[in-house]
Amino acid sequence: MSDKGRKVFKSFTMITQIGISMMVPVFICTALGVWLNRLFNTQFCMPVLVFIGVGAAFRNLYIITKSFYAKDMDSEHRQMQYIQELKDYRKNHPDEIIELEDKPKKRYKENKGPTRS
Repeated sequence: MSDKGRKVFKSFTMITQIGISMMVPVFICTALGVWLNRLFNTQFCMPVLVFIGVGAAFRNLYIITKSFYAKDMDSEHRQMQYIQELKDYRKNHPDEIIELEDKPKKRYKENKGPTRS
């Protein structure tokens, strides 16, 4: 499977997992609330349990998205730490000239225009 195919599959899996993990707590809590209302002949159990189900659904959403983006967050954290280290080094060594990288390499050959033979 190509890299592009893996990204599409991962995105589809994430969307499906988010949908299921948000619907299940709401439906279970709603069904439990309706059952308790009928059992005890009350009207307040269902709204309370629906509220709890919605809270559980958003908690699941947070946990799932956090786990899917943990790798990206780690990469971003390392990059921010590197930038902070460069700033600290510059603050401690103000007279020193720092060259971070050579000139960026050209990606394509330089186009000199149309050629005539």
